[in-house]
Amino acid sequence: MGKALLSTGTAARLTGSDSKRCIGCISPISQQQIRLYGSKKKGGKKAAPKEKHEDEAESLEMTLDMEKMEEHMKHSIDRLSSELQAVRAGRANPAMLDHIRVLLKGGSAVLSELAMVSVKDAQNLLVIPNDQDDQKAIDTSIRSAGLGLNPRIEKNAIIVPVPKPTKESREKLLKSLGALAEHARVHVRKHRQDAMKCLKADAKSHMAKDEVKSWEKSIQTATDKYISKIEDLLKAKTREIERT
Repeated sequence: MGKALLSTGTAARLTGSDSKRCIGCISPISQQQIRLYGSKKKGGKKAAPKEKHEDEAESLEMTLDMEKMEEHMKHSIDRLSSELQAVRAGRANPAMLDHIRVLLKGGSAVLSELAMVSVKDAQNLLVIPNDQDDQKAIDTSIRSAGLGLNPRIEKNAIIVPVPKPTKESREKLLKSLGALAEHARVHVRKHRQDAMKCLKADAKSHMAKDEVKSWEKSIQTATDKYISKIEDLLKAKTREIERT
């Protein structure tokens, strides 16, 4: 038996009635499409918090660098130690001239780069310039260095007599030691201040109060440690000068 066929008119009537019944309805296919679109939209909403989380991770990066702060503080201590070593009372020591800068026509340079400095005897230093054209400038720079030294030129060398200490010269040396130590303290405190500024910036952005207090304590502990080293260096050098 063959398939039943509908006339053109019947088909039209059925189509029309079906379309009337479906006004305001959504076909199963359309529903499926909407559900798919909905899932994509839902997935899009989940991506936003992830990007926000990445931004928050970037904002958590601290500007405070304790290692860098201590490195600067240590540099201040090393410099003070070197400067104190150069201070000698009544004994010839090449380190006395290490930090003298020599003024030249083209600028300036450290004495140790321009000449060889050695001990001639217990009371005299011997300075031999690498270039004889710098001899006069080296002599002038040693005189004006504030060390109380009066060099004299002898042929191709410069002799630097180191005077024996007097009560007055000792007092002057001790005063200069105090100035050097205070200079180092100022630098250490400046590095502490810079670290505190960084911590303050970090605290405004993301840090809890307890964490801020913990970092403040760490900064102060490091500062106290290096200030204590300055005091130890000063005391040791003071005893050395007083014994001469």
